[in-house]
Amino acid sequence: MTGSNKSEQASNMSLEAATKVSSELRESIMTMIYGQEELITETLACLIAGGHILLTGAPGLAKTTLVRVFARLLGLQFGRVQFTPDLLPSDILGSEILNIDPETARRSFEFSKGPIFTNLLLADEINRASPRTQSALLEAMQERCVTVAGKRHVLPQPFLVFATQNPFESEGTFPLPEAQMDRFLMHSTVDYPSAEAEQKMLSTHAAGELIGEKVEWGSNLNQLPSSDLTAVMRRAKQVRIDDALVAVVTDIVRSSRPEDSSCPKEVKGALWYGAGPRAGISLISASKAYALMQGSEDVRWHHIKRMAKPVLRHRVRLAAHAVRDGMSEDQVVDILLERVQSDRGNQALGIS
Repeated sequence: MTGSNKSEQASNMSLEAATKVSSELRESIMTMIYGQEELITETLACLIAGGHILLTGAPGLAKTTLVRVFARLLGLQFGRVQFTPDLLPSDILGSEILNIDPETARRSFEFSKGPIFTNLLLADEINRASPRTQSALLEAMQERCVTVAGKRHVLPQPFLVFATQNPFESEGTFPLPEAQMDRFLMHSTVDYPSAEAEQKMLSTHAAGELIGEKVEWGSNLNQLPSSDLTAVMRRAKQVRIDDALVAVVTDIVRSSRPEDSSCPKEVKGALWYGAGPRAGISLISASKAYALMQGSEDVRWHHIKRMAKPVLRHRVRLAAHAVRDGMSEDQVVDILLERVQSDRGNQALGIS
């Protein structure tokens, strides 16, 4: 089979083939990352949807290793930036460098690309950088390009940002601005592994086989061809979603806004502000990717329900008194989902 035929076959990938690719990729990751099945599912759905993801969790929970594994299995160009308070925007984007021709003494500026010019960018401990540096990612995350010295530079495709942050650190950190949080398709929280998974992790370390501790991983990893990844991402966009479920997504998003009449009374006073229109777009995209992963040609209510928390939890902001009283964004999302299911009924949502 010629290269052009392979490319054409990949571009017309069937749902069954796309689901098989995503399942095999998930299984491969789970053989190297222990006790983070839900995180792997969310990260893979975000990847297939072509979005950026923010991973929040304590140190040592394999956030960085997960990103490295993804990059290695996907054969993507990988770049890493360790965010620190003294990091400058030019350290990420690149800068114009003055060149002087030794023969003619002619001066010219040449753009030197920064680490952002990659397919998969790991923004490690992103909340340790200043707001000025964090904002350098805004254009790149939204438009897949950067502007330096008035010139527009297009980033490699696909371009995905996997950012990590530690929720327990406060000294020397800067909260991400709301505009940047909204650019992340998902915000996943990373929990501690189960006792069984943690023991397996320690046993693997004792045998000297823990993937996160290896400098060289060898060449026995089966990489997914880039054309297959592109085909799976394209196939996810073709997953259908009924107009009735689009209306449900609209209802969920609008009910998260305290000034909206559909906002439940029990959360109206606890919310500072709710999710914007991009939340609905993101929820549909994530639900389509998750439906594909499960082999479904159509988005169902349970797909939307599964993706609601990672898509919405960083797009609603609680009032100070609600945070003080111990309320969380996830509790708000649960209440919104319960209201929709109660108002519309199981039959309308396609629940048997």
